[in-house]
Parts: sequence; structure tokens; C-alpha cells
Amino acid sequence: MTTPQDRMRTFRMTSGVAVILAGFVSYYVSRQIDGGFWHGFFQGATLALMVLGAFLVGSGRWPGRRRDGDEEQHWLPSRDGR
Repeated sequence: MTTPQDRMRTFRMTSGVAVILAGFVSYYVSRQIDGGFWHGFFQGATLALMVLGAFLVGSGRWPGRRRDGDEEQHWLPSRDGR
């Protein structure tokens, strides 16, 4: 049986890849339009979709550090002086 964390990880990876593929589609569309508003719109959409997709894939690949809720086990430079 899968845990909710595993399902969220799978969802993030799958949706991240889908968003990156949508970014490639918007890039292709932006190359087909010569200029004007729609060219810039699809270029901006390409950038936004690629960044969002990279974030989703990264957050699915490397889960959060504080999932367990125990902050004492993590080393912080500011706590070295104690």
C-alpha cells in the first residue's frame, strides 16, 4: 500500500513532466508565429512552464527535509556557537 507521501511524490513527478512537455509545445508554437503579442505570449509561457515543471520534478525527486518534523537533527551554522 502506498503512503500519501509516495502518492504526492508520484503526482509531482508526473505533473512536472506534463508541464515540461506543455512548455515544449508552447516553444514550438512560439517559433511558428513571426512576431507580435502572441509570439511574446508563447515565449513567456515557455519560460514559465519550464520553470514550473523543473520545480515540480525537483520537489518530487528530492522530498522535503522537514517531513519528519524534527528540526534538532539538522545542522545549522548559527547554532555552532552554543
